[in-house]
Amino acid sequence: MNRFVYMRSPKRQRMTVSLPTDLLERIRDAAYWSSDTTMAGLISSALENHLHNLESRNGHPFSPRLQNLKPGRPRTGKTAERPVSEDIQSVSSQIRA
Repeated sequence: MNRFVYMRSPKRQRMTVSLPTDLLERIRDAAYWSSDTTMAGLISSALENHLHNLESRNGHPFSPRLQNLKPGRPRTGKTAERPVSEDIQSVSSQIRA
């Protein structure tokens, strides 16, 4: 199995994410009952393992981003809706009919 070499920065950066409540509770339980790890350690290890799997499937580490990520939820896959004004008929045209 090929292992990729990662350049690790000794610095840490805080990141806030929302997780499903049941997953968060499972992480808390695991950290509580595992004397050799913390919640941050569990999450970091899980992300490292998942990224390793993604990079293995990709065949190599992902290229660096070309630009910063946009904040918020991605809007892809959403169908464009017609403006509400297209559904509104003139009241005066209904009266004349």
